[in-house]
Amino acid sequence: MSGQQRTAIVTGAAGGIGRELVMGLLGTGLRIAAVDRTAQGLAELARMAQERQRGANLLTIEVDLARDEAIDEIVAKARGRFGVVDILVNNAGVGQATMRTDNRQRPIKFWEVTPEQWKLFVAVHNNAPMALSRALVHDMMRQKWGRIVNITTSLGTMIREGSPTYGPSKAALEAFSAIMAKDLAGTGVTVNVLVPGGVTNTPMVPPEAGFDRAEMIQPAVMAPPLNWLVSDAAAGVTGRRFLAVHWDPSLAPEEADASTKPPKEIENA
Repeated sequence: MSGQQRTAIVTGAAGGIGRELVMGLLGTGLRIAAVDRTAQGLAELARMAQERQRGANLLTIEVDLARDEAIDEIVAKARGRFGVVDILVNNAGVGQATMRTDNRQRPIKFWEVTPEQWKLFVAVHNNAPMALSRALVHDMMRQKWGRIVNITTSLGTMIREGSPTYGPSKAALEAFSAIMAKDLAGTGVTVNVLVPGGVTNTPMVPPEAGFDRAEMIQPAVMAPPLNWLVSDAAAGVTGRRFLAVHWDPSLAPEEADASTKPPKEIENA
């Protein structure tokens, strides 16, 4: 990072991948506005930050991203505490298990999806990233520096049977990311996609799914590539897709982009 202390908003920050992303960014000296709808998870995140002497750099914001008014609340609180927001990490997600915990054993058919369920997935995975990006991007462009990182999912999951809400909404976020990167070309603001690379050990995967959690990808793999993507070292990297499970910090940036590498066998899960 440069000598300037930068500020990031991270959504879905309280558990699983989000918690690892926040703690990793705090470790690099960033100030973080951590957004989640679970008070208990945010309290635990704050406790962890305090234990690592990073509490002063953390602001927790309890809010439901499915509410339209949540966006203004997040941006106002983040700016009120830290000033200009330089980095946006759209990580919040809604899993298929919210509809049925045994969805892998009994795949959900698209005709079973209610309008309310469809709207929830779109609200969190598409509307919120769009609205937050739109609210923050003008400040980023004015200072000719900004980072937007969208957390999506494996390509196989986007078209997997039984994923009629999660898959399509994450696919839409990837398409939106590509368009954002093109719109922002030459502005100093980059947009990239970061993906775990397979089934990840988070609460989004319920016990009923039947996976050996020790064999799953662990959320901690997401922090190192994110730290690099939001750094000055990644200034020329935009419109790309990174698989965290393949990340090797010793590789050159071009080689570290695993989007064209053969996926691990759980990539399609």
